[in-house]
Amino acid sequence: MNKTHKGFLLVSLVVLIFLAYQLNSGAGLPRRFMPPVKKSAPAVPENSDATDNPGDAGSSSGQGRGAVKVQATVLWSQPGQLRDYDTLILSEKNDPFGWAGGMDSAMRLWLVGKADTMAILGEPVAILERRGEWLKVAAEQQKTTLNALGYPGWVPASHIVSDETYLNELKTLPNIVVISPASEIFLREDLGQALGKAGYMTRLPLLEEKDRSVMVRLPDGGAGFLRREDVKKTSDLKFSRAGIAGEARKFLGLRYIWAGTASCGFDCSGFTMRLYQSQGISIPRDADEQAKEGTWVARSDLLPGDLVFFAAKGGSGQIHHVGMYVGEGLMIHSPNSDSNIKIQALDSGSYAGEYWGARRYAD
Repeated sequence: MNKTHKGFLLVSLVVLIFLAYQLNSGAGLPRRFMPPVKKSAPAVPENSDATDNPGDAGSSSGQGRGAVKVQATVLWSQPGQLRDYDTLILSEKNDPFGWAGGMDSAMRLWLVGKADTMAILGEPVAILERRGEWLKVAAEQQKTTLNALGYPGWVPASHIVSDETYLNELKTLPNIVVISPASEIFLREDLGQALGKAGYMTRLPLLEEKDRSVMVRLPDGGAGFLRREDVKKTSDLKFSRAGIAGEARKFLGLRYIWAGTASCGFDCSGFTMRLYQSQGISIPRDADEQAKEGTWVARSDLLPGDLVFFAAKGGSGQIHHVGMYVGEGLMIHSPNSDSNIKIQALDSGSYAGEYWGARRYAD
């Protein structure tokens, strides 16, 4: 074997090792263009239409709308439970933080190709289809080219409620959003008797402002109270570079989770989508589509709040990652299933040599 052949084999080996790491961590893989994954689903009759009453497993009628009634729910690629562990997130009274916190890297990696996104308490959904106790929905506040109505996926029907009062007031009343990673929902104005929790960027209709609390409409049509310091009116959401950087730093150290858009865990583009929502700006759900909006920014002109993208083939191929620039050559991002939200140099680690470009969504 001559030196040329030896050199070629050595380079090939290095490339294979790098690709193996990327696959094992979930890094370097675009969210919407994964290798096919075999999935199983329960053998249940498929109804062609959606249900007007998502919680009633026996009913079926025309397409409708609803809203998420749990703190967070995963939108899956197919209906049906694939592993016992996910009972924590699939049950009617689920535990998103317990579910996310109990997974090691391998369990998180398992989600690749099976989970598509998350929707949080109060998010309105279009109901597209029903199979047994599962609904195919489109998360209306998550922009995508996959479906004009919103980001699609399957959820337990018990996680969706259809209440006309809530859906109407979401459009006609002032709204608040939760600005803390998690906020208690209380039954009483004096913040007594906790009902549950609302996560970051939960958006609810505002009914009344009190001294210590705000009264909000809940997705099931009832009312609850949140601490005033945990919320902000959507009319007060304004973009600032320092502001969005400060929002991002709230989550330093939080573990990455594939498909995550909730404060129990974010993937790279779910993180940037929610950060821009905190500034009153809607951007697409996925990194490749985020890279098509806003205006192009030269690397030498980057400012805090600009999104930076990374792609295969030395930055000229398919976009597979996004972070947010925070100044001095650094970005904050949610990297992969082995890691957590961190600040690091743009040209460090596996992202060195993969810089694709940057986009700016506000001045």
